[in-house]
Amino acid sequence: MGVEEMNRIKDAFTALNMHPVYSEHEPVVTSEDASRIRGVELKSGIKALLFTNGKDDWIVVNIPADKKVDVKKVANNLGWSKNSIRMGTEEEVIEKTGCQIGAVPPFGHKDRIHLLIDVDVYDNKESNFNIGLRTNSVNIPTVEMKILFQKLKSVEGDFIKQ
Repeated sequence: MGVEEMNRIKDAFTALNMHPVYSEHEPVVTSEDASRIRGVELKSGIKALLFTNGKDDWIVVNIPADKKVDVKKVANNLGWSKNSIRMGTEEEVIEKTGCQIGAVPPFGHKDRIHLLIDVDVYDNKESNFNIGLRTNSVNIPTVEMKILFQKLKSVEGDFIKQ
């Protein structure tokens, strides 16, 4: 679990001639633990969260790791009912992404899942995140992540609580 996703992410970076720096570390689950272990600012992390509307529609929302997602904004963007949107359960996260909670990357999931990107992600010079395993991370120039997100036809917008 997670190894295929890690390899898929590495292949995507290679195919686009990007400049990632990979690291292995002790297992982390929270964004706070990840930033501490990586020695980076919390805001430079990308937090990937899986949501559903309960009708087998799924979305991964990518936000800066120091922020909280605004579920109402996500629901509005997707035309989903505010009453039906919810985060995926631990089992659903594994089933849909191929990764454990805490290891879900912003893209490269087991199933093809649409992506929402909060534009504040682009405020950092570099971005970092786990790449499918709680023990493996990447640090990559944010400008390269923006190119990748655009190639994946991600939807950019405001998805964080103010």
